[in-house]
Amino acid sequence: MQTDKNNIILVPSDFTVVGDYAVNNAVKLAKDLQFSICVLHVINKTTRKTLEKENRSIEYINEKLAEITDKVKKEHNIKVEYIAREGSIFSVIAEVAEEIKANYVVIGTHGKKGIQFLLGSFALKVIKSSPVPVFVVQKLAETKSVKNIVFPLDLEEGSKQKVKWAITLHKQFNAKFHFFVNNQKDEFSQNRIKADLNQVKKIFDKHKITYTEIFSERKNPYSKQVVEYSKKIGADFIIISTDPDKTSINPFGSPDEKIIYNQEKIPAMCINSQDLKILIGTL
Repeated sequence: MQTDKNNIILVPSDFTVVGDYAVNNAVKLAKDLQFSICVLHVINKTTRKTLEKENRSIEYINEKLAEITDKVKKEHNIKVEYIAREGSIFSVIAEVAEEIKANYVVIGTHGKKGIQFLLGSFALKVIKSSPVPVFVVQKLAETKSVKNIVFPLDLEEGSKQKVKWAITLHKQFNAKFHFFVNNQKDEFSQNRIKADLNQVKKIFDKHKITYTEIFSERKNPYSKQVVEYSKKIGADFIIISTDPDKTSINPFGSPDEKIIYNQEKIPAMCINSQDLKILIGTL
């Protein structure tokens, strides 16, 4: 899963405040993990329109990327490179992540309201195509180290499979995990979720991963409770699996979207469920 990677964090930037958030969080993550960074700008119709409006040449893209990376090197003393590539963000980001063998992608978003720039609520489409986990951020990074990670556990396919990434994150951060379990209404489903929880707990115990557990209330949307709980314990991020076949951009928002674009601006680590085709019992 991580053994064939190059300890690189890929961070797309559109040169807006959203892109600044992404770079800032990528720097924090890279320093915590002792990784390097690759800043990516995808040249598309939006880029060319902006350049034309500002009467700039295409060379400005490399100049801007060099400015960003030079600042990161000077202020944080970490290895950082940049790439400018033509195409669609929905394919280029995934292609570059695969090409450079990135461990993670960090993207910024300003949620699902207001004018959408390059990354905006397009975050979901990027997540769907990404071969590696995507951190979605809405603000500047916290200065503290990663200590608390919320692990929502429900009956959706892929939910408990996040445990393989939890093992990796434990090795990288030595953080505490907090299971927030979706309380079920009927006895059959309740027994299923308890069995899943026990299975995951056994794996955590095997790997000596510290955790807590709490069941949701049987009222209010589960996704809302996940966010509220994460805020209450001061979670550094929420780890979720996103189903490309179920997650869609719509005015009302799927449960995944409500966590990704949460109003508390808690970062979300999103794992494409297509990357979760493993037998959990083998971990």
